[in-house]
Amino acid sequence: MATLLELVQNFCLEVGISSPTQVVTSSDTQILQVLALANRFGHDLSREFEWQELDKECIIQTQGTTVSGNTTVGSYVITGLTSTTGLTTSYGISGDNIAPFAQIVSVDSSTQVTMNLPATGTATGSSLVFGQVQYALPSDWLKQIPQTEWDRSNRWPLLGPQSPQDWQSFKSGIVYAGPRLRFRILGNTLAINPPPAASLNLAFEYISNGWAKSAAGVPQSKFLADTDTFVFDDSLMLSGLKLRWLQTKGFDYSYAQKEYMDYLSTCKAQNKSAPVLSMAPMSGSVLLTNRNIPDGGWPQ
Repeated sequence: MATLLELVQNFCLEVGISSPTQVVTSSDTQILQVLALANRFGHDLSREFEWQELDKECIIQTQGTTVSGNTTVGSYVITGLTSTTGLTTSYGISGDNIAPFAQIVSVDSSTQVTMNLPATGTATGSSLVFGQVQYALPSDWLKQIPQTEWDRSNRWPLLGPQSPQDWQSFKSGIVYAGPRLRFRILGNTLAINPPPAASLNLAFEYISNGWAKSAAGVPQSKFLADTDTFVFDDSLMLSGLKLRWLQTKGFDYSYAQKEYMDYLSTCKAQNKSAPVLSMAPMSGSVLLTNRNIPDGGWPQ
């Protein structure tokens, strides 16, 4: 795997400009331009395909707690809570006299929170359930891999991603209860509803922005040192960098574009395995198929 310095040196030799001895700390504006183009190209290439090198799994354990508190009809404030430790504005609230999908808008003190919806009744010492409904995405999250979102504790796929219209319809409709969790990506969080029980394991896959790596192998979202490497094929990075440079300079890039697109298609095809697709697929039970018949006979 080539380093940033080797990539830029090879690039310079191919396009016929002076090859540098350093890149990140260079004072040559032309070399700094190549560095900027390389960083942008690496980022754009990350979004181009679900590269297996950037495919990561995220496991989230849901958080929740039950405490007692006081509500007053028409009031947005819950008082007399036994504790607000750990509560944040990412928590939803459920319980007697609490409107559906109420959520904390501020933690006012160790015994009081303010909701976004008024209480529907007055009570003292009610048992209230606070469940976290928004979970921060991984710090290196670039894009979601669709249909990988699961509630592993209940062995159910999460329902979604919900559109803004479906989300508001669900939260505002008459019928809102149900065992299945709905989700959407909102405000750089995985937002779920209704508020989940505590200690559920939710999982999904995503594409990381860590396409570059330090000499120690730490993923990065851009080149920071001459010794950094990258997860993509060397020739793919070189051909893409040449294309970007020719376009920026206003030179003819028709051949470079064809070379890059051909190589990109090859790299995508060879990046990971693919299922065999049937021209005449057969439907059937998941459990009762020929896939469940052992090759060597039935066990005794």
